Amino acid sequence: MEDDDRIAFDQFGHNFVRQVVTADRVAATIAAVVGERIEVGPIAAGPADAAKATLRGQLAGVDVESHGAADDALRFSALVRLDCTLAVKAPVLDKRYRGTLTIPLLLHVRTATPVRLVIDVEPPSAQDIGVELEAKDRSGRLIQILGNIDGEVRTRAAAEVARRVEAPEARRHREIDILAMVDDVWRP
Repeated sequence: MEDDDRIAFDQFGHNFVRQVVTADRVAATIAAVVGERIEVGPIAAGPADAAKATLRGQLAGVDVESHGAADDALRFSALVRLDCTLAVKAPVLDKRYRGTLTIPLLLHVRTATPVRLVIDVEPPSAQDIGVELEAKDRSGRLIQILGNIDGEVRTRAAAEVARRVEAPEARRHREIDILAMVDDVWRP
């Protein structure tokens, strides 16, 4: 080993985090937590909860952008896109909508003891979530407007994101034990 490739421990740590924690890896982690398909419902909807709604979504993509480091953490923003269908059923109607949900996330990746990387996620508010739904006909569009379907989808999606962020499966993806990984490959 040549002496000119040596670096200080703190520089090694800095380089390690910068090389390991990339936008592509953060995007892959988000995609793993979201999964290929999601389903929410059936949930009560409409006036007096007279209707039942079911949202089915398929992951269309995850875009992640790095925003550098601040306060001992790397910062990222992500936009999760889901192609979705929404079925609304009530005794006198059966409407279907197709569209897209866009879910923005803010992520901070920090180091933790003893040797871990932790991804903290700020779940979005309902107002942050983009909803673009299209009805097949005018009556469906009228129900969408009068029933505030887009607002309901935003509210339910925000609650679902918050629930998923804290779920045990997501925690396994968000807390990376580097020491355990080294122990797995470096056995005397």
